[in-house]
Amino acid sequence: MKTYMKTIAIGTALLTAAGAGCGSDDNSGPLGNVDSLVILQRPKRNDMGDIFQYTSYKPKTESGVNARLIKLEPPTADGTQTVICCDQAGPEYANIDISGYDISFDAKQIVFSGKLSGNTNYGLFILTLADGSVDQVPTDPARDYVSPIFLPGDKIMFTTNSVVETGARQHRDEYERGTTLQLGRINTDGTGEELGARNLSHRTFPTLMSDGRVMFTQWDHLGTMNAGHLMFVNQDMTNLREGFGKEGTGASNSTLKAQEVSPGRFIAIATSRNRTIQAGALIDVRLGIVDTDGDGNVSARERQSEANASYKDLTPDVPHDMTPSADTVGRYYDAFALNAKEKPDLVVSWANGPVESGVLGSAGLEADFGVYLLDTQRNQRHPLLDNNEMWDIFPRPLQARPVPDISGSAIDPSLNGATMIGSMNVYESSLKTFAPNSIYGVRVMEGFSSEEGFPRMFGTTMFEGQANLGVARVQADGSWLATIPSNVPVHVQAIDTFGMSMFSEPVWVSGRKNEARVCGGCHEARDRATVIDPGQTDAFAVGPTPMYGLTPRTDRKSTDTTRDKVMGLAWNTTIQKIFTDNCVSCHGASNTAGVAPYTITDPATGTSVSWTFNLEGTPLPAAFADIGGEPAFTASYFSIAGPDMEAIEKGGLMVSGNFKVYASPENSRDSLVIKMLNPMQQFPAQAAGTRAFATMPHMAQVGAGTDLTPDEFYQLILNIDMGVNFYARENNPGLASY
Repeated sequence: MKTYMKTIAIGTALLTAAGAGCGSDDNSGPLGNVDSLVILQRPKRNDMGDIFQYTSYKPKTESGVNARLIKLEPPTADGTQTVICCDQAGPEYANIDISGYDISFDAKQIVFSGKLSGNTNYGLFILTLADGSVDQVPTDPARDYVSPIFLPGDKIMFTTNSVVETGARQHRDEYERGTTLQLGRINTDGTGEELGARNLSHRTFPTLMSDGRVMFTQWDHLGTMNAGHLMFVNQDMTNLREGFGKEGTGASNSTLKAQEVSPGRFIAIATSRNRTIQAGALIDVRLGIVDTDGDGNVSARERQSEANASYKDLTPDVPHDMTPSADTVGRYYDAFALNAKEKPDLVVSWANGPVESGVLGSAGLEADFGVYLLDTQRNQRHPLLDNNEMWDIFPRPLQARPVPDISGSAIDPSLNGATMIGSMNVYESSLKTFAPNSIYGVRVMEGFSSEEGFPRMFGTTMFEGQANLGVARVQADGSWLATIPSNVPVHVQAIDTFGMSMFSEPVWVSGRKNEARVCGGCHEARDRATVIDPGQTDAFAVGPTPMYGLTPRTDRKSTDTTRDKVMGLAWNTTIQKIFTDNCVSCHGASNTAGVAPYTITDPATGTSVSWTFNLEGTPLPAAFADIGGEPAFTASYFSIAGPDMEAIEKGGLMVSGNFKVYASPENSRDSLVIKMLNPMQQFPAQAAGTRAFATMPHMAQVGAGTDLTPDEFYQLILNIDMGVNFYARENNPGLASY
């Protein structure tokens, strides 16, 4: 069995710096003014899952050493190690596992997340350093509370699998189906717990910025979007904004564990979403560009936005994906900047070897993270602490720090518990150019996942469950407003008069009760300030469109599928009825239309299956289970939506013959089935005499059947623009209460 030895390049300058008189007047090195470091030690493990998972519990090493917080004083390789938690806290802490912590502003207390036993959840605890006492913060014992940080005003922010929406279950992530983490905060005495609005996927690793905002990592999943990005939010969990990674600025699939170096500058981990034990490369993120005036002077405000963000790779040899890292290269678990030099000095947690869970697991090994002083100028690591039985992670100077201001709020009590969303000018976009007056309105869709009793997949496409909440009319000046249910993840689409999506915002957003979330445009330039003055836009004069999704969750499903009432679209009932009534005489199992088939072949085995276009509601044959998803999917669904292309790619399968995908998710306008049927106008009124395309509708071409009704056209369009899913709340095979 191979063991991965620590290989360290040590320069004379670093040895001198690490040995400087800590806390003395000799500040010749990066640790010169640091008296001690706090370090979390966790027993080594190889079961962390992807970067958002949080339930890994292993309280002791094989020799019986506990998870613990220690102090290294002075912060040198020969410094004294003192256990500060939780050996002295009592027998109930004998099997505690600690997952994360934060030091108070005055450096007198530490808040940490701990799990006391295998039968309990992760909770919040406060360690008082003066006497070593530990107090548990009262929280819901049935929920996990992790990644705590101190906020001004004697508050703690955390992430939790508790749920804010009344009568709902917490969302489950799109792959492992783990219960997702969301933001919350609580007073240090356990009172006043508040939960933030939900994302459809996880939120993790919050960190407090010097300007009072909180940065964290959000898993964004919507169709082909599947990555972890840095986000900003106020301390009261309002005014969510993008930070880094979504607009082509990212260094990797996911960016996490960001720590501020200076205003607008962060050190973060760049890595794959999974299989890297939550470790990766170190990047230096700059969240904006500096403007200068005509005299070359720096302007008063740095233009910080995701579109302007950039990064520098501090460890270019470390993979940014799930490729096993090389010997002597390894991966970094976290980093903390000791200064703001162009090439900063960092105290880091690093492990040698592949640091890839599959490779380590097959070898029966775990990653061995130790603490190092890293000189990024010389790319030299100097060892400070490495317990071979433990992960030595999250090294932080035990020092007082300034208390930031409390960041502002976007709460408007006049909203009566709803959330208001909108844009000042929907035509202002950094991602799409719209022709003047081409947008009729903005459609809003709610997202939900398998927590509501669904199977693992909603369809062969990569989209979660969706419900249409309504359409807000875009006013003459390009503005629009809508009131939607609070705390519910939604995404929006600009639509034309045919009800077809012109542009789909590729992320989920949500707002707290009474929060006003009004942006500048349809993904406008993020470096511009958005100032909302009621009465300034036509939409404010008219007032927000109340979405019929304001009804309780249990009622947010269709009892009426007409254009203005439809919410969800069950394929095997609503969509299938369209095909049964209008199409199967030609496009059934008999294939009267004579459509040629296509074949899917596995080159490794030589086996193959063939498929012929069929719009009947019969179950999909078992032979297609590996590429078609759920057994309940029908022939019509497989014919229109197509096979699971991710499964085909991963399986190395070959597709030949007359292969066509008739519905392109979120893009009804370019979908073959819609082009062939040529739908009629939907807004502001349904008009059968006005068609979307110049070509003759398919029904007229073949001289068969009658044309679809206006509502049937809209049902097909809406299903496609909501991701071409088979399942909706209306045909949920799981929990009856949903």
